[in-house]
Amino acid sequence: MVTVCTAGSVIGILLCFSADAAEGVRKGLVCACELLIPALFPFMVLSSFLIRSGLSDSIGRVCGWAAVHGLRLPQEAAAAVLLSFIGGFPVGAKCVRLLYDEKKLTAQQAEQMMLFCICSGPAFLITGIGVLLLHNIQAGIMLFAAQVLSGLILGFSAGRLFGKKPDILPKKPLVRPETSKGRWTEALMLSCEDGANALLQMTALVALFSMLSALSERTGVCELIKTVMQWCGAEYALSENTYYILTEVTMACQRIGSGGCPLWLLSAAVGFGGLCVHCQIFSIIRDIPLHKGKFFLFRLMNAFLSAGIIYIACQFYQPAAETFAVSGAVHAEWFSVTAAGTAAMVLMSVMFVLSLRRHRKITFPKRNHFPCQK
Repeated sequence: MVTVCTAGSVIGILLCFSADAAEGVRKGLVCACELLIPALFPFMVLSSFLIRSGLSDSIGRVCGWAAVHGLRLPQEAAAAVLLSFIGGFPVGAKCVRLLYDEKKLTAQQAEQMMLFCICSGPAFLITGIGVLLLHNIQAGIMLFAAQVLSGLILGFSAGRLFGKKPDILPKKPLVRPETSKGRWTEALMLSCEDGANALLQMTALVALFSMLSALSERTGVCELIKTVMQWCGAEYALSENTYYILTEVTMACQRIGSGGCPLWLLSAAVGFGGLCVHCQIFSIIRDIPLHKGKFFLFRLMNAFLSAGIIYIACQFYQPAAETFAVSGAVHAEWFSVTAAGTAAMVLMSVMFVLSLRRHRKITFPKRNHFPCQK
């Protein structure tokens, strides 16, 4: 009975707000076609090809010691860890899935890798966010560096908490390309198929969550979450974007990046990933046992850790303020808390209060409301 009522309610909402639902799906498809597919498809194919062709074993011989001693993972996992940091969110899950299917990872090792091999790659952070959205490549580089550093810290911690140091396999002679030409051709074709299937699932999920966001805005769910967060004492910028941070990272980045919000909030949103990314990961590794509570705990830890790294970094280096401009004529600093600035603000506040005492009737100009200012 409950299922029937729920299904009926969903159908009713879709019928009442069909135009909003259709617009949400359209925006999701546009986002996937313009940003996700061009940025992720090459890395999806590359990651699958490296593992199916056996080249990941060669990478493991070169830097496998770091995976064994630092992360307590097999040598073959080194290529998967590297690709998860440079490929984007679902690439790490895809690599783990392929290694698990080829019996190169145990279920426990696969679960351990999924606690930290989830990182937004440079194609999205440096090009998409830094250059296209913020118009500042330094900001994108800082975001990417924070994600990698946070992921390595969590990977080291997960290895010490849940992993066991594996044995280092003896070195084998490298396979000559001419002796494996047919194998590489087959691996390339299968890799293209893997990438296309994964991106098809991702596109469908992005369109679905974009539709849910449109319906949530229309029905007042976003405003309710914002009110609750403000009642709990959250900052305006955080409460304004909480729903999007929890659900879909691309939309959250667009809102935060164009709203004059602090850079650490953008890093936290990317670090968490959003439920849309999490559903993509769960669909890829659906046959691998993964403790959901442990997974979400590490996602929250990654969000706080990456935000803290950006916050500390911005105390020593601040990229140009125009990257977070609210409009063409207004510039907002990410972190403008200095001793001189604080003293000037206090002095101006005192002068303003004294002027109110002298002049009873004061005509206040109309204020412009910016999205991320109280």
